[in-house]
Amino acid sequence: MPGLRSLLAVAAIVTGCGGFRTPAPPPAPAPTAAVTADTPARLPCPRDERIEEWERRLREDPWLRESLARGEQYLPRLRAIMERHGLPPSLALLPAVESGFDPRARGRYGELGLWQLRRPTARRFGLVVTVHRDDRLEPERATEAAARYLAALHERYGEWPLALAAYNAGERRIDRALAREPDATFWDLADHGRLPRTSRDFVTRFMALVQLAEPATC
Repeated sequence: MPGLRSLLAVAAIVTGCGGFRTPAPPPAPAPTAAVTADTPARLPCPRDERIEEWERRLREDPWLRESLARGEQYLPRLRAIMERHGLPPSLALLPAVESGFDPRARGRYGELGLWQLRRPTARRFGLVVTVHRDDRLEPERATEAAARYLAALHERYGEWPLALAAYNAGERRIDRALAREPDATFWDLADHGRLPRTSRDFVTRFMALVQLAEPATC
């Protein structure tokens, strides 16, 4: 993974500002996509000022080095699982944003594990979640469930940015936004303020991470 190793090297030598600072929301034009079709097996690589801002911030933040260093032990298997499900291997980097590649990470609303799955979602996609066993803590089992969930979201929304926004905010939140603009893309909904700020940042931050770590995929 030369791109990932290069990014780790850059992150290791650049001193930064500790945590993320919330940027002022700029009025952004629609992105220019580097690929012409959004397929299940490939992530789009749009060039957009919001993504470029996250690229600058990620380069300067020590979180990146720490998160990706933890992820190195998981990434080969996670990539293989994504590919087996016909999904972009780059989705294996999503736990960097979700959990910092901490397999025991807990969220404030009951999310757990690398992929920060909630109990209902985990059970919906085949995981056992009981008092005595919680498959969300098992990286490979959790990744299988996350892959099935991501595939279902892409099939439902037809594009990866919206699918990722739904992974973060939940399908009901995206469905409500689309009810007001049925033909809108993620970028339309983001520009019109119909998505939560956290979800807009989640998608653009992840895309920035992929473009930094794996520039050859774009």
